[in-house]
Amino acid sequence: MKFMKLGTRPDTFYTEEATRTVSSDVASDLVIQINNITYLLHKFPLLPKCGLLQQLLADSGDSVTDSVQLHDIPGGEDAFELCAKFCYGITINLSAHNVVRAFCAAKYLRMTESVEKGNFVLKLEAFFNSCILEGWKDSIVALHSTGKMIEWSENLGITRKCIDSVVEKILVPPAKVNWSFTYSRPGYNQKRHQSVPRDWWTEDISDLEIDLFRFIITTLRSTNMLQPQLIGEALHVYACRWLPDTTKVRPPESSASLINQPVEKNRRVLDTIVSLIPADRGSVSVNFLLRLLSTAGALGASPVTKTELIRRCGLQLDEVTVDDLLLPSHLSSDQHCYDIDLVSIVLESFLVLWRIQYPAPSQDSQFMRSIRKVGKVIDCYLQVAAKDPNMPVMKFISLAEALPDVARPKHDDLYKAINIYLKGHPDLNKAEKKRLCRILDCQKLSPEVCAHAVKNERLPLRTVVQVLFFDQERGSKATSQKLPPRELHSRTQEIQFNETVQSKPKLPPDDRTQEGARRAPSPTIHERDHHKKLHLKSERNIAISREQGEVESEKVRETREEGISGSKMMNTRKTTIQGKSSSDHGHYKGRDR
Repeated sequence: MKFMKLGTRPDTFYTEEATRTVSSDVASDLVIQINNITYLLHKFPLLPKCGLLQQLLADSGDSVTDSVQLHDIPGGEDAFELCAKFCYGITINLSAHNVVRAFCAAKYLRMTESVEKGNFVLKLEAFFNSCILEGWKDSIVALHSTGKMIEWSENLGITRKCIDSVVEKILVPPAKVNWSFTYSRPGYNQKRHQSVPRDWWTEDISDLEIDLFRFIITTLRSTNMLQPQLIGEALHVYACRWLPDTTKVRPPESSASLINQPVEKNRRVLDTIVSLIPADRGSVSVNFLLRLLSTAGALGASPVTKTELIRRCGLQLDEVTVDDLLLPSHLSSDQHCYDIDLVSIVLESFLVLWRIQYPAPSQDSQFMRSIRKVGKVIDCYLQVAAKDPNMPVMKFISLAEALPDVARPKHDDLYKAINIYLKGHPDLNKAEKKRLCRILDCQKLSPEVCAHAVKNERLPLRTVVQVLFFDQERGSKATSQKLPPRELHSRTQEIQFNETVQSKPKLPPDDRTQEGARRAPSPTIHERDHHKKLHLKSERNIAISREQGEVESEKVRETREEGISGSKMMNTRKTTIQGKSSSDHGHYKGRDR
């Protein structure tokens, strides 16, 4: 950092009860008031160099002591004291931290060449142009200091010069960067003379106020010399520097801590960052967009900002991972941890955007690859959200049903999510369990998952019956496809023959003995396959009969409560159940629900 030293006399300013004065044998004859500070000074050192004081004291006459109020001087009392010490010849040290304040105050006091040669303004201009603007960090610090004197800095052209200097250095190729910069990313050590990263400048400009940061980013984008990803990285670094971290799951009572933060300022920062995101897809990551959307919900951002973030998130949702979606809910009314509403809204935006771009998707299209990837991630997200004991079942179902059928070629991951939810929510009633399992397509379950579902006591019996039915149907088709054409034809004829025999009236005992003697040969392989099929069919019939029995039993209990012929209906239902299950009662035991 560059410095400039002016003056040779020692500092003789001292303070006495909010009064600043100079140690001197000569009594003070000039009183200057700035805000709450009173300066007791002398006309002789100040008037020859300050055109403003000459004008204000021109009509004072020969009064012993004159008083002047300078409450509107830019930079306040600190800036005025630098100018006063210059007039007294007292040593002052100028740097990027105070040169802007001194320059604005000197301009205000009209300490120009027209008043006296070699005046303060000329020296400050020379130092600012030749030293401050030549350095990277000096330019950043000087630009940051203009925030306290925005109007004066802009009118004097200081802000514009600093921005142009910063932008000029950012556009320098990284190989030619020979000045120090701040870069604290993990794994990077500037002392080891590593190559300069392309985003070397992003951390230093993140120290600026949002308006100054916006000026720099807007100027950089207008040059079209930087990749959109670099602009996006600068926005990401700035957001991490200034916006609150809303990605950590907090207990509901701690969400009120956001109220203590400068919400209005954070909203303005968020709105500005979103407006600066380049239109190019991939300029920022979907993780960053989702975090901004979560922050927008926590801060109560404008609908325009939220809508734009939802659209951008939906456009890049096929890049998302499960960890990206695990964002906390910030609504005080929500007792669950994860913001499943945010995920649902973004998924809806994704489906709308991609349906517009791919109105008739084919199996090999980009749409199919994208939507199946999204479907896989959503099902894995549901598995994590299902562990939340306070997750409402209808929100879980709503997100699961939002995906179209083409997004799930298999339902194995969805089954896992449902099983986890049932395990973590044992208090669900029968209707809620049936509604939850209705979203499951048993035809899309793998044999391994089917085997687990059949033994899963948490599933409703109706779902288990469906799994048995489709598993049996799939097994039959697989067996048929493996048989050669002639053997398949022979087996078909044999099955038809066996069904015909079964439909015939039963023979008397003597006739059955003779019939069995005529058909003494042992059963063939095809007959054993047929018996196995009948075995599975019988097991399914038993499960169906037991489910119907439970339904009928419920109706009987309701009828008893109403007092309408309870015993008669109970007998009727029992007769029906026994009639449906008597054929296989000797071979199988019904599974308890």
